[in-house]
Amino acid sequence: MIYGIHHIQGLDAMQRQDREQLSDRIIRKALSLGASLAGTAAIRSIQCTPSHRSAGDLKWPEGARSAVILALHHPRKEPSLDWWDQRAGKTPGNRKLTRIVGALGEWLKGELAITAFAVPYWVEDGGIFLKEAGVSAGLGVIGRNNLLITPRFGPRVRLRALLVDIDLQDGGGLEFDPCGVCPAPCRQACPEQAFGSGSYERSRCRRQLEKDQRNPYRILDIGSMTYSIECIKYCRACELACPVAG
Repeated sequence: MIYGIHHIQGLDAMQRQDREQLSDRIIRKALSLGASLAGTAAIRSIQCTPSHRSAGDLKWPEGARSAVILALHHPRKEPSLDWWDQRAGKTPGNRKLTRIVGALGEWLKGELAITAFAVPYWVEDGGIFLKEAGVSAGLGVIGRNNLLITPRFGPRVRLRALLVDIDLQDGGGLEFDPCGVCPAPCRQACPEQAFGSGSYERSRCRRQLEKDQRNPYRILDIGSMTYSIECIKYCRACELACPVAG
């Protein structure tokens, strides 16, 4: 059967509308489960980002076609959300994100018959570059501090992702330029001058993280009421110095 161009365009428009409606439904569910932000992106868009291109072949689950990117706000007044401890999940914030991801995956399967693949945090364990995936999902932009900066929460978010076996709306680029006229206090705040050369130097940042690891804190274990839980308070200087949504 031969279809006219207007018929094909009509089908494309209907498919786009279906993707938009489904994506919106999934995003609303993610927010209801506790995510601070959520967005969707096509796998092909994420694969075109600089870090994914330079990484070469990453392990993508067979059948994965889109991603749901979730962000959890880590406000200044709740620094303990980001303290690494000895429990599974490492940080309270990550444990909360893990619960949200799990609940969303179960809802996708039970309510919409969509197969979801939980993505590990670390790229070397099969994860994806979450900051750039967040850009693809329309959550924010990569700032001069090398962090994902969102309009609502600035860079004070933590990210996780689910991959799904259906086509969802591609978040696309966000018209947002938080660093254009900013004097970059983030770069001045770095204790290791990781931006001293004009661009981000991961080795300098790593040097500070290693110092943090060598100097853990002891926090109160509510169960035993003793200071027996050891945690690491990793540097957030550049993140906390950012004035966006501060």
